Amino acid sequence: MKSKAFTLIELLVVIAIIAILAAILFPVFAQAKSAAKRTAELSNVKNLTTAMFIYSGDTDDTVPPVTQGFISEPVTQFTWKDAIYPYVKNGGRTGTNNQTAGSGGVFEAPTYSGNWGKSDWWGPVTGDLTTRYPRAYALNYAAGSNEAGYYGWNGTSNNEIWPDLGNWPWGSPTQNNGGGGNMTSLNAPAGTMMIGATRTPQITVSPEDLAYGCNNPGNSCDSVSGGTTVYRGAGNKQIIIGFFDGHAKSINAYQALEQDVFDYNTAQNIVAAGTGWPAKAQVEAYMHGYTEWQ
Repeated sequence: MKSKAFTLIELLVVIAIIAILAAILFPVFAQAKSAAKRTAELSNVKNLTTAMFIYSGDTDDTVPPVTQGFISEPVTQFTWKDAIYPYVKNGGRTGTNNQTAGSGGVFEAPTYSGNWGKSDWWGPVTGDLTTRYPRAYALNYAAGSNEAGYYGWNGTSNNEIWPDLGNWPWGSPTQNNGGGGNMTSLNAPAGTMMIGATRTPQITVSPEDLAYGCNNPGNSCDSVSGGTTVYRGAGNKQIIIGFFDGHAKSINAYQALEQDVFDYNTAQNIVAAGTGWPAKAQVEAYMHGYTEWQ
């Protein structure tokens, strides 16, 4: 008995069905992959936040300095990442003389391709300003501003909670240009961001970074792009952040501003007009111009 072969029409129908199924399923697979990466990143942020929380428990509720050392020699600085590394012991180191990118471990963001990106910041820099870690995560520079009543440099020191033991720009690296570091000074630890995200070598990130575009090479992102900002999102307008009470979550970036997780909305110089620092409404208005937050 002769077997019946597919006709050309039948073969084309099968191919068409396969193509339709692929068109339906591939976006689903892509979305599932993105969701998995965001879940992995949430786990990383949770681990870093927990490490910081344990560190503060061992130091009378005091957070580590942002940096310690000479600002003119960033590669030699001891940073908050170095401070919590003994509690993490996972990734974040590079090869001989810090020239080869290694495993970033929990310091590396699964949703970000520029963890070990390069930018001309104090000379060509791979990763963060020390070159020892990926540039994915950063401290919330504004934390403590509402409590201090002022955001940023007040002429004498920075008003954030973080100590900053360095010299500006030269001299003794023991001067504290930042805050006292005591977590009990925060009015709402569970609603105040501790750890956020960045695309630059900087190890702190600010609320206005949500509105500063990577199309400006001076912002030192890993790549020049008009659609992305210095503050790095995790997709779907979400930012993944760790809080001062030890928990971490994913939240819509606009909601984060509304809920004042940066802890700066009521600071004196943010409420006052014409201070040079953008208030929440200004940041939100600029955000709408970037693909990152659309």
